[in-house]
Amino acid sequence: MTAKVPSLQLRAGSLPNEELFQYWRRGIEGYFDTIPLVDPRSPPVLPEVIQHHVGSFLLLSTKASQQRYLRDADWARRHDDADHVVLQTYLSGRNHVTNGGRQFEQRPGTITAVNLGYQVDAVSGAAEVVSLVLPREVLTDRLPALLSAVGPIFAPASAAHRIVGDFLASLHKALPHATMKDAPLLTDAMFGLLESLLSSDDMGSSVAREGTRAVLRRYIDAHLGDPTLGTPKLCQAFKISRPTLYRLFQGEGGVVAYIQRRRLMACFRALSLPHQMHRRIYEVALDFALENPSHLTALFRQYFGMSPSEVREAARSRLADGGSTRPSVGSPGSSDADLMHQWARELGTSRVASA
Repeated sequence: MTAKVPSLQLRAGSLPNEELFQYWRRGIEGYFDTIPLVDPRSPPVLPEVIQHHVGSFLLLSTKASQQRYLRDADWARRHDDADHVVLQTYLSGRNHVTNGGRQFEQRPGTITAVNLGYQVDAVSGAAEVVSLVLPREVLTDRLPALLSAVGPIFAPASAAHRIVGDFLASLHKALPHATMKDAPLLTDAMFGLLESLLSSDDMGSSVAREGTRAVLRRYIDAHLGDPTLGTPKLCQAFKISRPTLYRLFQGEGGVVAYIQRRRLMACFRALSLPHQMHRRIYEVALDFALENPSHLTALFRQYFGMSPSEVREAARSRLADGGSTRPSVGSPGSSDADLMHQWARELGTSRVASA
């Protein structure tokens, strides 16, 4: 006989109230420190947890009275093996959350991501919650678009929101009767559904889009030297559609333009570093997959108003004057264009002043 999906449960009435709360608290302490906001000896809602372990993810159904949930820097260090991303749907109650510096409210009718890679401070009323716990390692392989997700994932009135909510409810009902033979099918269905919906027009939350953009930007910066970096590779690596990728970078002038800008900025900086001065300009440019020397000069003049050789000359002059060749990073929130022009002005001023 095939074994059932492993499950654990802590139900109301199984222990005296205060002892029940301590066990419940212990059960979720990998995620949060919990501080009761009502007397745990006589809470209006007795705590409950039912947890299913499907292998690649956990599904939890939790009930509790008013609580404060904390995951500060110290708690995160002590539980750094539980820095998962948790998708939650509230069946009842509300929770006011600060997660990774962002504030949002969890309530019935929303599907939100609580990212345990960041600090959490949340104050919840009496609530019943279904939580899908997704390990970071699995997300890296299967759904990297969620790695930095925080807050609402889908627009509340969207089809995607309703579909995911219905799927979580169905999963919650099905898992008590599921076997480990069913686990691969359930896992593929869950990730396939999320992948499809995150690539759709219903990814309506600006918070979710910004989280996806942040992960994409980090990936792009880490792979600037890869000549194959482009739309097909990003779509494959992040399992998102071309239209979704184009929408995410629409405000940047498009994904191709954004990659080119990042390559040019990285090359600009490298040309001004002391330890790169002995290398030919073309060799430095190749580090960032900028392979056409004449095109490189034209692009530098277009973006910076200077040729690559003038950038290097300005850096050498500044270094000879005892100044730093490291370009300033600009003020927080500066756009790429602001930084490019600022760097160009600083180097250009140094070159002119030392002439």
